[in-house]
Amino acid sequence: MSSIAASPPSLFQLGRFRVNLRERVLVLNGKPLNIGSRAFAILEILIAADGGLVTKNALLERAWPGTIVEENNLQVQLSRLRRALGEDRACIVTEPGRGYRLLLPKANARPVEVRAANNDASPSPPATRLPHLADIIGRDRAIASALDALIRAHALTLTGAGGIGKTTLSMAIAQRFEQEHCGHAMVIELAAMTSAAEVIRAVDAQLTSEAVSSQPCLLVLDNAEHMIAAIAKIVDRLLDDHPTLHVLVTSREALNIGRETLFPVDPLDVPAREADEPAVRRQSAVQLFLKRVEAMGGALHGDPAEIGLIGEICRRLDGLPLAIELAAARVPTFGVDGVHRGLADQLTLLSRGFRTAMPRHKTLRATLDWSFALLDERSRTLLRRLALFAGHFSIESMCAVACDAGLAVSAVIDGIGELVAKSLVKVSFDGPIARYRLSESTRAYALEHLHAAGEVKDVSARHASDLAGRLRDNAAGANWPGVTAGDDPEHLLDDTRNAVDWAFSPEGDLRTGVELSSTLVGALLARAKLDECGRQASRAADALQSLPHDAVAPAHAMRIKVALATVLPNLDGPVERAADLWREAHDHALRSRDDGLRAQAFWGLWNASLAAGKVSDARHCAAQFGQFAVQNDCRWQRIFAMMLAANAAHCAGDHRSARTTLGEVVRHFQAHPEDAAAIRRFAAEPLAVCYAGLARIRWIEGDVDEAARLAACSLDLVPAATMEPWFTHVLGLVAAPLALISGDRERARHYLSIMQSQTSLHRLTIWREFGDCLAAILVIRDGDVATGLAQLEPSLDSLLARGFRRLTSPLIVECAQALIRVGRIVEASKRLLEAQVFCENNGSFYFMPEILRGQGLCAHALARLSNADSAHDAQTLAQAKASYASAIALAKSQGARMWELRTTLDLLRLPLSAEEASQARHALRELANQFDARCAVPEVREMFSLLATDDAQDVHA
Repeated sequence: MSSIAASPPSLFQLGRFRVNLRERVLVLNGKPLNIGSRAFAILEILIAADGGLVTKNALLERAWPGTIVEENNLQVQLSRLRRALGEDRACIVTEPGRGYRLLLPKANARPVEVRAANNDASPSPPATRLPHLADIIGRDRAIASALDALIRAHALTLTGAGGIGKTTLSMAIAQRFEQEHCGHAMVIELAAMTSAAEVIRAVDAQLTSEAVSSQPCLLVLDNAEHMIAAIAKIVDRLLDDHPTLHVLVTSREALNIGRETLFPVDPLDVPAREADEPAVRRQSAVQLFLKRVEAMGGALHGDPAEIGLIGEICRRLDGLPLAIELAAARVPTFGVDGVHRGLADQLTLLSRGFRTAMPRHKTLRATLDWSFALLDERSRTLLRRLALFAGHFSIESMCAVACDAGLAVSAVIDGIGELVAKSLVKVSFDGPIARYRLSESTRAYALEHLHAAGEVKDVSARHASDLAGRLRDNAAGANWPGVTAGDDPEHLLDDTRNAVDWAFSPEGDLRTGVELSSTLVGALLARAKLDECGRQASRAADALQSLPHDAVAPAHAMRIKVALATVLPNLDGPVERAADLWREAHDHALRSRDDGLRAQAFWGLWNASLAAGKVSDARHCAAQFGQFAVQNDCRWQRIFAMMLAANAAHCAGDHRSARTTLGEVVRHFQAHPEDAAAIRRFAAEPLAVCYAGLARIRWIEGDVDEAARLAACSLDLVPAATMEPWFTHVLGLVAAPLALISGDRERARHYLSIMQSQTSLHRLTIWREFGDCLAAILVIRDGDVATGLAQLEPSLDSLLARGFRRLTSPLIVECAQALIRVGRIVEASKRLLEAQVFCENNGSFYFMPEILRGQGLCAHALARLSNADSAHDAQTLAQAKASYASAIALAKSQGARMWELRTTLDLLRLPLSAEEASQARHALRELANQFDARCAVPEVREMFSLLATDDAQDVHA
């Protein structure tokens, strides 16, 4: 390495102008002109070329090092420079398609010797040649930490994957170095260099122009990975020769010299999967995306849904700044949603880079090509075979998938070391346990090479076999089976999804697909991913039909059927198929003496029976479960059976006994939370079920405030981590209906909007249609009967066609009332009669008083349409009175005061005799003693208003 030489002259005469390269000013007639640092940098580059051609890319890379800009930036600065040169502007010649050169006679562009006026004066500090950096997002701490480490260690290497922002960070560190340490930074871009000799010449040229020994100096060597060994020797020698020199290196792997300090460059922060909008916006990756879209004139709505998609994009891109910038550049063309959908093919989506970027950074593929080219053949083979791992993986899994006759374990061990060193594979540690991972971009790139090598089938088979082997012996349950200390459950889930997809592909293996699916569906169910669970279970169940009877172990087949039975009543149905699957599970449990599965089947059968509106079957199932629990001498099963029996009794109209039993169960769970925990492992949150039933019962009995309190308690018990389907159950069966029939329309509207969001998000089709029915009833109650009815009828009919009859009787009654209001009385009567027959056949008497009241309304409406003196009028009025009487009698027997009140008010609207009217008012007055006069329920307000009017008339009489 050459010694430091004297600085060459730094003043050049350019026509009428003098160019001071050290002061970085353009002077005309002794007056400095302000042309800006970029324009001056371009002039400086053209002077240095000594009349030679300078390409556009060369100008852009040297005038804007480490920064992604468009070509129009160059045009702007050239125009500014030409305007400043005025009549000498022709000296800057454009060669179309090639670049630019400075064309002046040598006499006009020559160095000028300048002597210092005062020999004792120190030379002015050199002006920085660093690019102007825009605000660097999310790197403040990294800049400060890296600079501190650089000052202490003299040699610092920024390591990280291609596109992670090492160059940008190095420029920021250099800028901060000049600002805080009054030093000078020099930058050498190594990417285009191919030999150590070139590097040495470039370093010498920089060092000979600076007084390294007399002032702090920083040398930045950018992109050293392609000749890392040579750069390591050069840096080692520099540190020996220049003790005051600081060296900053950017590389995808370390120099591995003794005086080196490593500084891994982390990705930008990305939001968690379930982060809310403010949390998403706070992440640096999202901030970069938004800023780049704004800079390119892209239109963003900024609503929570769009911000959520942007968060997902940044997460899928692993917080890689280059990938995020390239993705943001696509937003003006495709929109945020289009970019999000395009992530399935990242390398194509992110293929359009910036013209001004360095070649290896023009596209995501280019930066990966740069890294791939630096690997030996064995490491390339290993990298492409790791493409099937969607998340973290262990050494054991890596060897099981990657090794074959051509790639031994020793080669894998060496290869993973190289991939980690070159930042193509990330490694993290859980204590002593190493966990490896490819970024999604690198994985997509590796998968392309796996396909190109024709190895997909063999590697996929080994991957599926490894997963099946790890998961085979585990029983289904709430916990993800087969997880070891080195596994990440969510990433293992992704791996299993991919392996299942391969197994069910034409090149795959159905038996392996079913076996893996049996584990996958259990994990999806435990995470409340009901829609995906249903799709995976349905595919596996179809595959089972095409396999020989004994091809798959019965336990695997049963897990699939149980998962499918669990989700069907929430998704598309049919509900009866769920019941059939649960019966099959129960029979298998009996044969195999699997008490755990049998208890689960009792719960499933009870739930499917209620979903189908078959209350008698649900009561029978609960009774059987109770006997089974007694035989097993299992306390939590006995209490659970009591809870199921009480809820079924409530649906049968036996509200008093149901309330008593549910109260006992609640007190038991409060005293023995371990029993509630045992139930929670495979069923709903038991206290939430109890409170939901009690809320409905208390409302029917007339205690509206207590009903609201219990409904809130039920909502509060929904687990935050796995809300569905229980959150929607409570909203649809308790919270929204109670608010609606209590006259609290705004609260009902709020609940239904949340329910619509949840059911759409999780594709809970049956519950979405149930919510649509409630929303239509709200429209009717708001006064728009025609619109509400047009929404209600198709949603209600779809529910019934799917076999879903759980609490649909009140929907039918509301539909009938709306039909009566628009004159479709016969259709209303038909719906009510069908509902009555179904409820009587299935022991569902909860809403029978309301169905009978609806029939009274139909008869009254027919009477109003007939001639007042006709016999038909008298007959229909008698039918109305009979229906109302039956409804009131049944409501009294059930203790259902709300149903009794509603029917009594409707009875008073009939043309009654004086005696009949007196009896009805007397009944109403007795009912009033059971209600709070402050209650906001419309029927309660009407009752007290009617009684107050009667009292006033009595006083006047």
